[in-house]
Amino acid sequence: MSGLRQLGPAILFCVVAGAAQADDALVFGSFKNASNAENWSSRMRVLLNVDVNVVPARGGDGTDIYRVVTAPLAEAESVRVRRIADNRQLKYWRLLDVGTEDAAVARAEPPAALPPPVRAENPQRRPNDQPPARPVEVIEPAAVRSSDVVQMLDIDLGAQARAFFEEGLDGQSKFHPSVSVTVEYYRAWDDERQSLTFTPYYRYDSEDDERTHFDLREGFWSLVGNDWDLHLGVKQVFWGVTEFNHLVDIINQTDQVENIDGEDKLGQPMAHLSLVRDWGILDFHLLPGFRERTYPGPEGRPRFFVPIDTDDATYESGAGDSRVDGAVRWSHHLGGFEFGLYHFNGTSRAPLFDTVVDGDGTLLLRPHYPVIDQTGLDAQAIFGDWAFKLETIYRTNFPDDYYAFNAGFERTLVGAFGTRADLGLVVEYLYDDRGDAAFDTFFENDLAVATRWALNDLGDTQALIGVVWDHDSNETIFTLEASRRLGETWLLLLEGRAFAGAADLDPDNPFDPANKGASVAQDDYIELELTKFL
Repeated sequence: MSGLRQLGPAILFCVVAGAAQADDALVFGSFKNASNAENWSSRMRVLLNVDVNVVPARGGDGTDIYRVVTAPLAEAESVRVRRIADNRQLKYWRLLDVGTEDAAVARAEPPAALPPPVRAENPQRRPNDQPPARPVEVIEPAAVRSSDVVQMLDIDLGAQARAFFEEGLDGQSKFHPSVSVTVEYYRAWDDERQSLTFTPYYRYDSEDDERTHFDLREGFWSLVGNDWDLHLGVKQVFWGVTEFNHLVDIINQTDQVENIDGEDKLGQPMAHLSLVRDWGILDFHLLPGFRERTYPGPEGRPRFFVPIDTDDATYESGAGDSRVDGAVRWSHHLGGFEFGLYHFNGTSRAPLFDTVVDGDGTLLLRPHYPVIDQTGLDAQAIFGDWAFKLETIYRTNFPDDYYAFNAGFERTLVGAFGTRADLGLVVEYLYDDRGDAAFDTFFENDLAVATRWALNDLGDTQALIGVVWDHDSNETIFTLEASRRLGETWLLLLEGRAFAGAADLDPDNPFDPANKGASVAQDDYIELELTKFL
């Protein structure tokens, strides 16, 4: 119970903001089977705390379908429901004028084609940071259908160019091009009660051999009952609500070579049972097998000045990477307030480091993975255009016990400055009880501020511009994430980071805890990625 007593601050004050009325509804998928639609609508009522009904409609191919759709929502209520849906990664789309059949969509969220009645947990990015979904015809989704089987196949081809403004501290090059391919296959049968999801991923990087890698992001079978879901295989699960640091997210290992923001994850073998009840949702995770964290190689960047030896990791557990971990989580909502409370026991996803010297006399860091217990809480209170957020954890045996939290708010101005654009202001405070001894994070006593723009145009242009400032060291990180759809089958992503405030690296003391940013001081970069949807 000591972990629960030290779970950080609670949300103390809430501000209710008014908003203009809007006659629109949200559609959470369409079904050819009426009973499946009723089952899904009942789940949406529990998850979203809003009136959801099944409405007969005509599909794009002229067949009868059953839509799962909310009642007409005022703008403030629509913002609240969409925010909850985004955090739970529920696919949806908007009918802006309920009186007009299939009116144009301002913020197009295409419906999933006959969505599997499970709560998607996270493909590769957090819901608020995901690029816009692949555009499809607004009326109904495209899918290969028969009376018994639904299947979809998507292939995404990406070309990425990452340009650094200076050479690396070890002389790494300034230009890092790479290409990637993601295949997503989904097949459902047995009146959509059973499904198979298969998502392999591959990236080739011209400079960093460690960044050239293959991973099975997801490959699992699902069985769905009236009030339970069972998933077996390799899966991705995301927990959390805050923007800049993802404290509570612990099920999947971080794919550090993809991005240093901690949002790209490796697939995790698991058995996942989810029980849906009126008093909340219980998730049980049995996690056989451990996946080591990926790190950039000697030619990769950004990275720590001392290379990390990923070929010789050690473990506290005698079972090594074969230990079976476990987690249980309870999540619930009360009006505009929702929360998740969990406990995890298993091999830490973040390693400790031992300094070693190889046969050539080169200093290396060798990862060591301890067995930890972690109790975590994520909570979000949504009132009109305001969202108040909290993530906090208490971790033992890493190597000492400590707690950390993120707390903040986001205010969304719908139709900012008289336009159709939405403007969000994000403010978060990031704290770690270990202070400078928190070797695995930059965020020990930091203030983060960002603006989020959604232009709501045909290209679904979005941008997030932020800055994180360390109160003690004055180290600062500037971030940029933006996306725009180009035509029907192209997506352009822009990302950048700049690091400031750190002193020059002292090669004789590269582990100075008060100067963590020194290793990446020359790693300012801008990244452009173009993705083709096939």
